[in-house]
Amino acid sequence: MVHISQYVQSVAGGERAKHMTAKRPEGMIRLDSGTPSFPTPEHICQAAKDALDEGLTFYAPGYGDPEFLAGACEAIRRESGGEYLPEDVFATNGASSGIYTVMTAFLDPGDEVIIMDPTFSLYSHVARQLGTVPVLVPHDAAYHLDLGAIRAAITDKTRLILFCNPNNPTGVVYTRDEVQALVGLCAEKDLLLVSDEAYDQILQPGYEHVPILSFTEHKDRTILLKSLSKTYSMTGWRVGYMVTPPGLTSLLFGVHRSINGPICTFVQRAAAAAMRGPQECVADMAEEYFKRGSLIHQMAKEIPGLLPVEPQGGFYLYCRYEFPFSSAEMRKRIWESGVAVRSGSEFGATGEGHLRFTYSVNEATIEKGMNIIGEVFKQLG
Repeated sequence: MVHISQYVQSVAGGERAKHMTAKRPEGMIRLDSGTPSFPTPEHICQAAKDALDEGLTFYAPGYGDPEFLAGACEAIRRESGGEYLPEDVFATNGASSGIYTVMTAFLDPGDEVIIMDPTFSLYSHVARQLGTVPVLVPHDAAYHLDLGAIRAAITDKTRLILFCNPNNPTGVVYTRDEVQALVGLCAEKDLLLVSDEAYDQILQPGYEHVPILSFTEHKDRTILLKSLSKTYSMTGWRVGYMVTPPGLTSLLFGVHRSINGPICTFVQRAAAAAMRGPQECVADMAEEYFKRGSLIHQMAKEIPGLLPVEPQGGFYLYCRYEFPFSSAEMRKRIWESGVAVRSGSEFGATGEGHLRFTYSVNEATIEKGMNIIGEVFKQLG
């Protein structure tokens, strides 16, 4: 009999795993995916083609291709005002390999990592797979950080706090005051603070993203995970970067190399073109997300029994519903009607009684999917 790690057994068959591996019937409407519907901008694709023509198909050097690292430093300066050197940055496989790297580097079995509830389900999945303990701290009633609850959750086994801003699945953008308070708490308790900012450039009008690297306090214990997947519609390129305190860069890079080999050089050249090139494409996509977010939010408000959170950042609509069914059961009912959505309970215990929809798809898909969901809720009501 094949022995399976007890830690792997603890995550096998969970909601995330089941959803990611489920076979979708032909024609199913995808309101579940985190993949933008836009093509990768042409100047980014051209940079990859040029790199291939140059023969850049071998292992990338060190922490990453020099042009990529320079581009990352320029993006950091532009977005946060932070001054970092190429030796403080290294290329990752999107944000996912960065998540694995951080937890592998700093957590032993039995150690605790504080994450928000609800939040990106991969965080707790990875933590449990490593034999560590994800401590899920509920948000407040408005889905913002509850600093009192976070403080109360810290124990002598807590090693780091990991959060994403804007939040997935709620779409909430944390305010400067609450991010500042979190930084201060980590400084007080001497905890590592890891910020996943995959959706930082996708904001609804009136909302401001506060980059973690804009704070100088606790800089020697702050780590940024950044993915280009959402900002530049590059999900399939699998490229991102990690920004670390100088004393930890070599350690984290060594761990990352044992998890994931160097990122393709021609992909890094494409990413460099994304970060260093014209940013109008980012603004254009954000404008479309505003229209789509407004549409899906309005349609959700018109469905009796469905209570949506107002879109703020990213491209997800998080909704509470008023029916006596579990989130998994509601997801199943909607799935059987031809629309794929995500169960709120996948993202944490407080996600029970919620669903997550995406507006990364076009308006026609949103309208068709939400009309079907409206019919499902009508039947239930």
